[in-house]
Amino acid sequence: MEVVGLTRPVILMVDDDEKLLAAVRRTLSGSFDFVTHTDPEAAFAWLVHNRAQIDLIIADLVMPTLDGIGFLKKAARTAPTVPRILLSGNVSNISLREAINQAMVTRVLAKPVSVAVLKDAIERVIQIKCPAPKPATATGISPEMISAAIDRADFRTVLQPRFRASDLALCGSELLCRMPSLEKEFGIDEIFEACWDHPVIDRLTSQLMALMIDQAPRYRALMEDAASVAVNISAYSLRNPKFLELLIRFYEKMRMRGVGVTFEVPERQIQPDDHDLLAGACRLRERGIALLIDDFGSGNNSLELLRHEVFAGIKLDRDLIGGIMTDFLDDAFVEWIARVCSKLGLSISGKGIENRQLVEKLQIYGITELQGFYLGGPVSLEEWEAAVAVPLSASG
Repeated sequence: MEVVGLTRPVILMVDDDEKLLAAVRRTLSGSFDFVTHTDPEAAFAWLVHNRAQIDLIIADLVMPTLDGIGFLKKAARTAPTVPRILLSGNVSNISLREAINQAMVTRVLAKPVSVAVLKDAIERVIQIKCPAPKPATATGISPEMISAAIDRADFRTVLQPRFRASDLALCGSELLCRMPSLEKEFGIDEIFEACWDHPVIDRLTSQLMALMIDQAPRYRALMEDAASVAVNISAYSLRNPKFLELLIRFYEKMRMRGVGVTFEVPERQIQPDDHDLLAGACRLRERGIALLIDDFGSGNNSLELLRHEVFAGIKLDRDLIGGIMTDFLDDAFVEWIARVCSKLGLSISGKGIENRQLVEKLQIYGITELQGFYLGGPVSLEEWEAAVAVPLSASG
């Protein structure tokens, strides 16, 4: 067993393969302090007395006396805030629902696992656990500036087409907000980061929903039976019971106009123990309204969020999708999470699709929906209508 240091992250690793543990200690001791055990019962006894200093727990699935899921279940009860990684030589045979709901694993890695892949996974999980603090005024953008832009009606919408992965048929669109004047100085992500936890985000979302209700007949005419629009909302809005009722009324009005609506909330804004947000998500589910986790895999405890069973699906993070052609870890995670979603009855979407190779790989993995510039970039409603009208005019 390694001596626990004071500054490096402390990893408890349990595996009956002493050769793997020795290789990990030898190779990664410069980056992490490893406490290793081949006996899960001894490892748990150590954890009970040292849980305050642990940053991550890693366990093999197949071990004597207690399997990895059983060990991680006990670890989750004893050290609930410590993330957990499960190793398995046969991922397909894992009880996925049990791993997510009870062991609350953060990642699953397929064995044999190289030390490099394990190091990458550890760094990602620990970084997720301790995200860098958000700078308060580093960009110079403020909620007041966004509110002033709303006062000037200095915002517009564009539509990003969504396609069914199996045959690339149009299956809807995603509504995106643009703020032309502010975007001359700031990126659109910076703008929304500045207001996502401020009342101004409710005001902006309300304006966008009112605009969508007016434009619903045009959405229906464009997309016909595929008339479905995904709308991004903030976790702040989901915690607000009054705004939640506004979301429900908006959904009903759009449905009356023949347009389906799904809502998406970014994963980085969700904490697994955010009871107010989860109550709002449950309220939407009770009304039959789909809420997706956007940018899944970009932060927080991705898999732990699924155990609440209030989300209808996930939309994979753009960077995660971009890495599957070159990064083994990203590729393995996307393939595995696609199987998880299939078993749990969840939809799974991929965005940032930029080439045919990505399309073909994600089709093999069973991704249900795709969007990206390769398939169709964001366009204004007027541009989309004009593009549809061109062949009609030519044929006349």
